[in-house]
Amino acid sequence: TDLKPLVEELRKIDQKRESGRFMGSSGALLPESQPLVTGILEECFEIAQEVEAREKDVSFTLKPIYDRLMEIRGQLEGLVMTHRWTLRETDLWNYENALRDIDRMRVDGKFVDSEGNKPQGQYVLLYLLRRCYGLIYRLLSSSEPVSEELMPIANKLSTVKKCLNEVLKYGGPFSPRDLYPYQLALHQIDQMRKDGKFISGEDGSIPEGQGILMAHLNECHELLEMLKEAMSDDDEEEGDEEDDE
Repeated sequence: TDLKPLVEELRKIDQKRESGRFMGSSGALLPESQPLVTGILEECFEIAQEVEAREKDVSFTLKPIYDRLMEIRGQLEGLVMTHRWTLRETDLWNYENALRDIDRMRVDGKFVDSEGNKPQGQYVLLYLLRRCYGLIYRLLSSSEPVSEELMPIANKLSTVKKCLNEVLKYGGPFSPRDLYPYQLALHQIDQMRKDGKFISGEDGSIPEGQGILMAHLNECHELLEMLKEAMSDDDEEEGDEEDDE
């Protein structure tokens, strides 16, 4: 598609960074514009992923879920624009519950129809789920603190998310073995919860930052599922090519 050369160009620009920074021709660190340029670059990658998701077909049996996710996403984007600095975690409960309900519809990680089939559109729905959780994370991170006790978990999630995004940006081919370290890391973080909450090891209390961590954790899970789905799509395409031969 027309998208492929553009993504390749973005990757070449991204590869010019050293330790996340753009360097001058003399090897010196470029000045203040780093955050601006990096932000634009990441936004371009996001737009490319959006275009890729929109190019994929969604089966009519999954259309109600797609429409609901688009509705939730639109509402969350509206909140980012208008109420980002005044929101509390409780203001987002309805959105979080709606996303959890949609998540629970999956069987073995896939959305299925009434006959148990796995219709087209899996990647698109996973992308939208990931975007919604990402928006919730952005909303909460600008208004809700994370306790010092939970910061090691928050930092680990940031690292996992960064790595998963890098894998997503550069694409396959990759195998289940390539994704296993990230799956294990998320599983270990999941195991730290008790009754769905991250509990203080000192007094059993529930530290601040639960909503932010859960949004971050859920976004990482959806990123991982997107990569698995992309891997599955690649396998199917290879199978189709072999059949054609």
